[in-house]
Amino acid sequence: MKEEEASLMLIRHAIDDLPQPQKERVTGCISKIKETLSAYDEEDAGLALMLVAAEIAAE
Repeated sequence: MKEEEASLMLIRHAIDDLPQPQKERVTGCISKIKETLSAYDEEDAGLALMLVAAEIAAE
């Protein structure tokens, strides 16, 4: 299994274990992010998302 696949599984599992109200908020946020990204070229959106994720992680 690739490192990326393992990370994805861990994050999905962590979200599944959240209390229901928080899980619903996170799921809603995921939907909005995907909706927004779909308006852009896939490669551009992916790079932008990685940058935002790295910035948030660095905070």
